[in-house]
Amino acid sequence: MKPFTHRNARSTEEAARLLKKYKGKARIKAGGTDLLNVLKQEFLADYPELVVNIKGIEGLSYIREDASGLRIGAATLLAEIATSPVVNRGYGLLAECAKSVATPAVRNMATIGGNMAQDVRCWYYRYPFSLGGPIVCLRKGGRTCNALTGDHRYHSVFGAAALEVRPCSAGCPSGTDIPAYLEGVRNGRMDEAARILADYNPMPAITGRVCPTFCEPECNRGAFDAPVAIRCVERSLGDYMLDHADRIYTPPKAESGKSVTVVGSGPAGLAAAFYLRRSGHSVTVFEKLSEAGGMLLYAIPPYRLPKDVVRKQINALRNMGIELRTGTGVGDGMSVADLAGRFSAVFVAAGAWKERPIDIKGQRLALSGLAFLNRINAGERDVPGRNVAVIGGGNVAMDVARTLRRLGAKPVVLYRRSRAEMPALKDEVEKAAEEGIAFRFLTLPKEAARQGGAIKLTCSRMKLGAADASGRRRPVEMPGSEHILTFDAVIKAIGEAPDLAPLPAAMRAKARQKGGGRARLLGGNVFAGGDFVTGSSTVIEALAAGKEAAALIDASLRGEKATAGARPQVRPTHPSFEETPRLDIPEMAAAERISNMNAEEAPGAPAGAVEKEAARCFDCGCLAVNPSDVAIALAALDAQVVTTKRTIDARVFFTATALSSTVLEPDELITEIVVPRPSAHARQSYTKFTLRAPVDFALVSVGALIDAENGLCKDARIVLGALGPAPIRATAAEKLLKGQKIDGEAAARAADAALAEARPLEMNGYKVEIAKSLIREAILKDRT
Repeated sequence: MKPFTHRNARSTEEAARLLKKYKGKARIKAGGTDLLNVLKQEFLADYPELVVNIKGIEGLSYIREDASGLRIGAATLLAEIATSPVVNRGYGLLAECAKSVATPAVRNMATIGGNMAQDVRCWYYRYPFSLGGPIVCLRKGGRTCNALTGDHRYHSVFGAAALEVRPCSAGCPSGTDIPAYLEGVRNGRMDEAARILADYNPMPAITGRVCPTFCEPECNRGAFDAPVAIRCVERSLGDYMLDHADRIYTPPKAESGKSVTVVGSGPAGLAAAFYLRRSGHSVTVFEKLSEAGGMLLYAIPPYRLPKDVVRKQINALRNMGIELRTGTGVGDGMSVADLAGRFSAVFVAAGAWKERPIDIKGQRLALSGLAFLNRINAGERDVPGRNVAVIGGGNVAMDVARTLRRLGAKPVVLYRRSRAEMPALKDEVEKAAEEGIAFRFLTLPKEAARQGGAIKLTCSRMKLGAADASGRRRPVEMPGSEHILTFDAVIKAIGEAPDLAPLPAAMRAKARQKGGGRARLLGGNVFAGGDFVTGSSTVIEALAAGKEAAALIDASLRGEKATAGARPQVRPTHPSFEETPRLDIPEMAAAERISNMNAEEAPGAPAGAVEKEAARCFDCGCLAVNPSDVAIALAALDAQVVTTKRTIDARVFFTATALSSTVLEPDELITEIVVPRPSAHARQSYTKFTLRAPVDFALVSVGALIDAENGLCKDARIVLGALGPAPIRATAAEKLLKGQKIDGEAAARAADAALAEARPLEMNGYKVEIAKSLIREAILKDRT
């Protein structure tokens, strides 16, 4: 056992102060928590620095009944509850639960509060350190629940306790609750899935085509076969959203009376417009170009992002009541200061359209990569020559080179580092190579000169030195390596920067500030975000910036503090592990790709395919069940738990996450349990199935109150234990019983209803039938 400090608390206030002082590094010692055994085995990820003993605190051990019902102090022993005449007379379910706990010796030491707050008994979580080191399960900082693909005989059949943020969601720049919308898709609830996704990403039809999939490498499924094809599902759901835009992109129910203008209609500006409009604000978007869409329309080639998809998306936003004024930019007789005076708030999301110079002699001979893409997206098909050098290694360089190839040119990409250091998306580089595009790595252009109809490009060979500020190895010129390459044309694509000139001088420094976030307040009522403050980024990063900006602006307009926006909801998950192959959508062969500029490289998924793919999601969570017998009684008796901070309904108290079996905060203690008096006629029962009755933990347990008169059920409460991460209230069974004659047929129907939502895994399906049997027994017990 590792050393720790031990303190005997004299009051609950002192205990709470100590817990708060140690900031999660302290544990409470109270009978029934199994703490000493936990400390001996040393399987915890974080070992406590302090153990606070509360067993000596006076006034926490009592059983008394008053007008409100039964009151029990948190330090009351289970043995006292099991034998109490008061408890047995009117609250027999609680007495039976207390009697069922372990052995008399344990019940003489264990308290009701300790039983309620005990940790889970999953063998992966409690794997002893002495047997070769801890298993790093989800509860101990791991990525996934070992029971999901391991031994889950005694684990949950009603889903898992979720993490607040799953690995895939953590990888997404917008924090999208991917498992939640995948659940909607796999169950055929597409509108529900669409609304969940829109909380994080309002343009999935676009990101489903161009997102670099930050999420998929983080998918836990990848450790077993292959990650879920999240982008493919997102694209299908995004297309569904556009096809049903009248249901998804709707005007707000109430207007705020505030007006916001957005400068720029790229992904950041459009995302901000969506969230601001959804919050009830009037939104006007100014776009200097003739059509809205920014980089989505003018820079990304049509074979990657069809322009009709962009236009459908913009029309959906327009139908929400967002006004888009094109051909009107800041500087055209309109300043940021003017807008700040006319609107409640201004969001500048003008993107990064200013190309960086290549800083070589004769650089004027190099054409602009962005300007070239703009012309192609506008419908032009002229090429500047057949043999074209493309200088750069980023995504714009790849788009330029691949577009040239489709127009019949033979592009050569010149990049001063190696392929491993290219900032372009790996997938784009691989496709470029497949299409026959040549790469000259470790090549640095130094001078461009025209000779006749050609351009002579003087270059040096490079070698990689030490890492620079970007973390990539710095290119170092090799002496005497100069050589000349001849091209018909040269196109530069070495990066883009925002043009801050439209901002008032006082705001430019804040816009340039490093580490200021993707969205920020520049001053007064003027905000900025997206590529305009960060430089070039991906579409999903720009969308995330627009969402952040909308939250800042909305909070400012309402006089509130900005929050992080939508967060993944901690909900019971429904893990599944059926060995099914990843959805594979075949792309066009390279020869077919380069023959058609407008042909989308990959089709959408066929009907029914995304539902199957969504079902591959592990829906990551902890499958351990709540081990407390007392929890079942308290949930069935509609008890309340009093703590040092609040009073909580018992069913809420046992709400589980992947890190905790209760909602207790790190510095919060249970002080009292209050149980309202049940009907005097209600039959109360608690039954559990164990392997070594009565000393073992339940494999299945059922607590029930059945209030009947003349054979008809007036009220029913049925709670299932050891079947889920928290006690399961069988509300469907209760509803079915009320008003019905209590007989074998009704009991069987209720049992089926209680388990209808169960999702057993391969090894624990037996629990379902045991639970049904115990439910039938509880309903029919002691009938008169």
